[in-house]
Amino acid sequence: MRLFIKLAWRNLLRNRKRSIVTALGITLGIGFCITTLAIMDGLSHDLVTGTTAGQVGHLQIHQQDYLAKRQLQQTISHDTELLNVLRARKDISAVAARLYSFGYLSKNDKSVGVSLFGVEPQHERLVTTLAQQMVSGEFLSKPTPWPLSRTLTDAQLRLDEQLTAQAVAAAFAELDGLSSNTSSTQQHTNQLIDTLAPLPDVPPKVILGVKLARNLQANIGDVVTLLYETSMGAQQSLQLEVAGTSRQGTDLIDRTRIIFHLNDLQKLLQLPKQSHEIAIKTYDLTTVARTQNALTPVIAEHKQPLTVQTWSQLRPDILALIQSNQALMGTLVFIIFLIAGVGVMNAMLVSVMERKKELCLLKALGLKGSNVVWVVTIETLLLTLIASMAGLIMGITLGSYLQQYGWDISQFGEFSLAGVGMTTALKAKLTLDNLFTPVFVMFIIALLAALYPALSAAKLIPAQGMRSS
Repeated sequence: MRLFIKLAWRNLLRNRKRSIVTALGITLGIGFCITTLAIMDGLSHDLVTGTTAGQVGHLQIHQQDYLAKRQLQQTISHDTELLNVLRARKDISAVAARLYSFGYLSKNDKSVGVSLFGVEPQHERLVTTLAQQMVSGEFLSKPTPWPLSRTLTDAQLRLDEQLTAQAVAAAFAELDGLSSNTSSTQQHTNQLIDTLAPLPDVPPKVILGVKLARNLQANIGDVVTLLYETSMGAQQSLQLEVAGTSRQGTDLIDRTRIIFHLNDLQKLLQLPKQSHEIAIKTYDLTTVARTQNALTPVIAEHKQPLTVQTWSQLRPDILALIQSNQALMGTLVFIIFLIAGVGVMNAMLVSVMERKKELCLLKALGLKGSNVVWVVTIETLLLTLIASMAGLIMGITLGSYLQQYGWDISQFGEFSLAGVGMTTALKAKLTLDNLFTPVFVMFIIALLAALYPALSAAKLIPAQGMRSS
């Protein structure tokens, strides 16, 4: 074996220019493949992190069919008890309840449809990075003091029944094309609503999406008016104070979202101790499936039919995007290495043809055909080994730089993938897989590429080869 290695090394040095060019092609192929795979792994990591830490969390609990229908009344009732049970578990890092609704926000002569998002600020900070996405102002801290609701008197209950009957009659009159006066009915209805759910004396503080604030020309401290519908079906308006603006990375959310303190939105919608969603963060992404299985019997004990889903079940499009990116990169790596393999085969084939007389002489002196195969194969593997080490160093150097500093793409502006806001610097993520997979694949392709020249050399006939010019 030592003799074969010496022969292979001598043959590589015989035509240094060809060996250097072939090795350079392998080096660049491996180096750029490692860098590309590291960038794609970093992009996949950013997608998963942006999805889980951005808003979704690792797990979510909803009432069954809520995500399909998103009705205001499909809440998790008495969620305080369930939240306490979840927060006491050792396999869960943090838990946050959320509430959703829709409304119409206006300021002066500008108005726009908006989505209402209620959060627990102290717990949301532990589940997602929502508090870190502030552009101006400060994140929410304390809820707004709301007056206590009062029970209706007997007279007010009778008035409520009369108003209900009048509303039904007015609806039938409208269907029949008859005119009806509903102004007094609405006035009495509003008085009853103020008794059951009085509005606060000071406007609740909210966070607006940065583009929503820009469209309404609303600054910190400004007062805006929200028109909304309560869970009882009553339409009300409420003044809100802008406490800050946030950028969550997607155009739709930044144009429509208003963030409330959960307690304020519960009061506003008349949904006390209720939420639409419970977001959960585990200690490690790898334990998400195990935690989901452990929580299934826990939520089954709740009085309502609830479901617990992982982030990948909630956002299967993200998982599909990552898998398609990996498939695309795998195809690209294969094509690059296939080209490099053709170059190796061509170099070895030319080398065999140049040494045709020498190989025939060795065979005439007793060198077996299998040994000739070994000589050519070792020569190929030795060249690949040297080039692979250089390519590995190149890939680690480029990957480490991009892992620390990233590739600045801010000149292309803000962008998102599958609704997930991405950073303006693509960062790589070096792993053992993206370091050694290209090297392993290159060795396999180089070995296959060496078979044809090696077998061609083994089939040389000494007498014919030595007579040829």
